[in-house]
Amino acid sequence: MKRLKKVLLLLGVATMIFGVATTVSAQSKDKIKNGVTIDGEDVGGLTSKQAKKAVREAVEKKEDIHINIKIGDKTCKTTLSELGYKWSNEDIVYEAMSFGKSGSIIKRYIDNKDLEHKGINYKIKMAFDKKEIKKDFKNIAEDYNVPVKNPSLKATGHGFKIIEGEQGTDVDVEKTLAKFKKYVKSSWDKKSDIDFEAVTKVAEPKYTEEDCKKVSDTPMGSFTTYVSGGPANEQRNKNIANGVEKLDDHTIYPGESFSCNEQLEPWTEDNGWHPAGTYVEGEVQDSLGGGICQVSTTLYNALLRAEIKITERHDHSMAVGYVDLGADAALAGDYKDLVFYNDTDAPIYIQGKYNGGTITFNIYGHDTRKAGHKVEFVSEKVKDIPIKKQVVKDPSQPSGYMEVKDEGHEGHVAKFFKITYEDGKEVSKELLHTSKYAMAPKKIIKGTGGSKKTEEATKKDDSEKETEEKPAETEKKKHEEE
Repeated sequence: MKRLKKVLLLLGVATMIFGVATTVSAQSKDKIKNGVTIDGEDVGGLTSKQAKKAVREAVEKKEDIHINIKIGDKTCKTTLSELGYKWSNEDIVYEAMSFGKSGSIIKRYIDNKDLEHKGINYKIKMAFDKKEIKKDFKNIAEDYNVPVKNPSLKATGHGFKIIEGEQGTDVDVEKTLAKFKKYVKSSWDKKSDIDFEAVTKVAEPKYTEEDCKKVSDTPMGSFTTYVSGGPANEQRNKNIANGVEKLDDHTIYPGESFSCNEQLEPWTEDNGWHPAGTYVEGEVQDSLGGGICQVSTTLYNALLRAEIKITERHDHSMAVGYVDLGADAALAGDYKDLVFYNDTDAPIYIQGKYNGGTITFNIYGHDTRKAGHKVEFVSEKVKDIPIKKQVVKDPSQPSGYMEVKDEGHEGHVAKFFKITYEDGKEVSKELLHTSKYAMAPKKIIKGTGGSKKTEEATKKDDSEKETEEKPAETEKKKHEEE
């Protein structure tokens, strides 16, 4: 009798489970069951696409939470999404979709009973991308760091004035990032805006006023070039004045490099540049900043005489007339620059002067060279490349027509030497570089059209024909001209 009751009980449970399973199979399988929520958002009766959209809106609210990071007396405003804060468990939508529909009949029965009594809630998980947040905090630090100001020099006409340095403030990226992550994980309520203070440290100037006092009032090296005047050079000389002004009054500390292009860019009218003659592919063409190479060349020769380390210098494409062959230093776009490096034990000060007729650069620093030390620079021509003729045929001009379009430029190869003397005696002769200047051909335009007589006869015939065809119009035109 007991065994019969046990069998009947099992049959009843099975029948009940079978009924639930039948009900489940009758429901739409592509919708989430009622009673399922994601982060408190009711997604029951929604498709996975609809649920993902609804949850995405909740996620965006989390991502768009504002962050105010206080850095010294400034505040960086950003959002969690801009720091790489993202939804990290998107698979919960698919888990929600399968709840009560997967597993054994008994599991599905239990899951559905849970939904009826208390429902089920899936939690959205948010996390930072480790690489992205570290990169973002470094960028913030670069933007909000207060740079150190080393003491600097200012020429006064009777020596140098030393301008005091200032402390800087650096964001400690590692400590700030660790503090921020801990706050978000442990203290933040996951819904309010975040007010946070970065960890900073004081940065001291690397150099002192004592370093600046080493700089002598006497230039270590000077050089002057002469500038052509007149209306034809007006734009060029405006560029020279602008260039000298931008390269004047700079203090370069030991271990630092100085790039002319970095001080002169951008090459735009807004930055003071005018169109003037420049060498372009063997020809002289107008371009913004034309003439600036005379400024860089003058600076280059002053640096040579101060014996400062030159790390980048380029020839002109063709020879220039204001210095000897090999003594030039061209600038062009971002591929030709003049760069030097302060390899001395004290700051270097650049002084540039332009008076309309000359350019002068003076290089000041701590001159440790002996009293009998002297250097000179010598150009030695290796060869000349004669000018060739280039005839360009022009069918628009009559035969017999001839015009010299460009006289051309002679090419050269030259070696440039540094000769060192000690107490009047030559002790070394160093080859600095070999410069090559291209030859530009003499360009001649030659007419290849018909003869002048033939052209005049053709014009006359056309004129007579037009007069015969339109006498009234010709007569009218005649009166208008008179």
